[in-house]
Amino acid sequence: MSARRLVALLGAALFLLTGCRVDVYIDVTADDAGAGTISVTVDIDAEAVTLVPGLADDLRLDDLIASGWTVEGPTQVNSGGLRVVLRYAFESPAEATTAMNQINGPNGPLLNPALKRTVDGRTVSTTFDATLQLVGGVEAFSDTALSDLIGNTPWRSTAEKLGVVIDDSFSVTLSANLPGEIRKSTGTVADGGVIWNATTDGSAQTIVLGTADTKVDGSVWKTISRVIGWVLGLWLILIGFLIVLVLLARRRRPNQSTTRTRTRATPDA
Repeated sequence: MSARRLVALLGAALFLLTGCRVDVYIDVTADDAGAGTISVTVDIDAEAVTLVPGLADDLRLDDLIASGWTVEGPTQVNSGGLRVVLRYAFESPAEATTAMNQINGPNGPLLNPALKRTVDGRTVSTTFDATLQLVGGVEAFSDTALSDLIGNTPWRSTAEKLGVVIDDSFSVTLSANLPGEIRKSTGTVADGGVIWNATTDGSAQTIVLGTADTKVDGSVWKTISRVIGWVLGLWLILIGFLIVLVLLARRRRPNQSTTRTRTRATPDA
């Protein structure tokens, strides 16, 4: 089962009866070395869990685990709801791009994702580009297995017949946190990152996020520390030399005083 299939199965509970809610959160976090994590969190409310007994037991995620994803849950949250968290730790932007494609299909929600990193001198630039879209609206999550659950009627029409307000029952939120200062963004800055919310009418959102992180060259600090070390060394040598001169001067004074005393004690001829 792919990650997008997991989201689809949980989302199907929306349309069984009114009052259910499913929220999907996708997060991409990277550091200045190009490594980071991708997480997909799916929350389904307690009413949907009650309406679909055994939902937790029906989730089979062996293929995701085999692809390098870790799975947490399903665990109970929010007084009887369920939460499933998928995480993927990547070591490079290219690996992150591959992993993001694993949680998407031709209908979204994250189309043509790409994480890139470039280094120019002491500046590390990181960019994240994609299209956040549910192609065909909520129909993007429909497939053969789900049609067996709710029939061949389009999902939006089914929801309308049941009195379900899609925007009140389903959400997809994307967040990204890249290293450095934000230079360009099409999202909303929040909690140190940038977020976007998918619409359920099928419209597309262009995801653009670019950051720049300037590092102080370590060789400069090494040179400065060496110079400081040399200055301190010379200062210590100078202090030591002055101390030696003072000690020698003190040793000479008693001898001079004794000579003067003997001279004064000798009678005149």
